[in-house]
Amino acid sequence: MDLAVKKVELIEWLTKVNDKSTIRKVENLKNQSIKESYEAKLKPMTSRAYKSMLESSEKDYKKGRVTSQKALEKESESW
Repeated sequence: MDLAVKKVELIEWLTKVNDKSTIRKVENLKNQSIKESYEAKLKPMTSRAYKSMLESSEKDYKKGRVTSQKALEKESESW
C-alpha cells in the first residue's frame, strides 16, 4: 500500500476517534517521533570545537559584538 494512502487512512481514522486516551497516545507518539528525529541529527561537539567556539565568543564579547537581552526580546517579537 502506498504511503500517501496510509496517511490519508490514518487521518480519516483519527478524525473519528473520540477517546481522549487514544488521542493522548497518538500525540505522545508524535512528540516522541519528533524528539527522536531531532536528537538523531545532533552530533557531539569535540573538545577542540568547543574550545574554539568559546574563544570566538570571548573575542566577540571583548569587541562589543553582543546583543542585549532587551534587543533580542524586541527582535523575537517579529518571529
